[in-house]
Amino acid sequence: MHPSKVARLEGSSGDTLVNWYAVPRCARLALAALLAAAALLLMPAVARAHEAPSAPDPMVLEVPGFPDAYYVRPRSKSRRSVILYLHGRGGNAFEDCRKWARVARIFGWVVCPQGPTPTDTGGCTWNNDADAAKRIVDATLAALNDKYKGRVRARGNVLIGFSEGAFIAQQIGIRDPVHFSRWLILAANDRYWFGDAPQVIEQNHSKIRRVFLFTGENDEVAENTKKAGEMLKTAHIRVKVKIAPGMGHEVPADRMITNYRRPLRWLVAAR
Repeated sequence: MHPSKVARLEGSSGDTLVNWYAVPRCARLALAALLAAAALLLMPAVARAHEAPSAPDPMVLEVPGFPDAYYVRPRSKSRRSVILYLHGRGGNAFEDCRKWARVARIFGWVVCPQGPTPTDTGGCTWNNDADAAKRIVDATLAALNDKYKGRVRARGNVLIGFSEGAFIAQQIGIRDPVHFSRWLILAANDRYWFGDAPQVIEQNHSKIRRVFLFTGENDEVAENTKKAGEMLKTAHIRVKVKIAPGMGHEVPADRMITNYRRPLRWLVAAR
């Protein structure tokens, strides 16, 4: 057989090499397809690695008179804003804080207070009581400021709420825009604003810097989220609404950076 037709060659070290051009064309195409498939299989693992930057475990913050909260310090030691997360009904504040720290601690303090009432699932609920929740939030911020004097900003913080926490956040946000002028509402609902809420939104619209409403397309409140966005636009508040394809009523732990880093960056950029 002619040497140019031999596919196996000996390298200088004695290793067996392959002459690519001596391999039949059909075999080359099959090998290329196999390598492409292998690359596709590896992509999710790479994405997961990208979605999991290192973050310390949340620490306990004692809140006098109320349940302990959890928090993760920001990377910077300068005075930073607070990104405060309000969990859904039955949510676990410690685990939620761990999730949000991965995406949000580059922007400031990640703080996760707990609802006052335990649930059968081991989490907590806010009992749909926005007034009681506001007292817990205020006490949590005061406890954090007492512990880290001079390092916590009092104004212009970011308020995040999911599900029942979205209800609480929508109530707190319109009534306390000085402390929380930026909101990220997950599964927002226009029906959470009732009574005098439309008038309060109109009165405080100039103090609310930016609002981002993020809801899965398969969430039953998706249409209500759009209506909430229209309410804010009517009040001349800068708002973005995203209905995420393929998502339901959830905050997926494996897509925290993909889903929420950009909205948070847009919120904190407001002046």
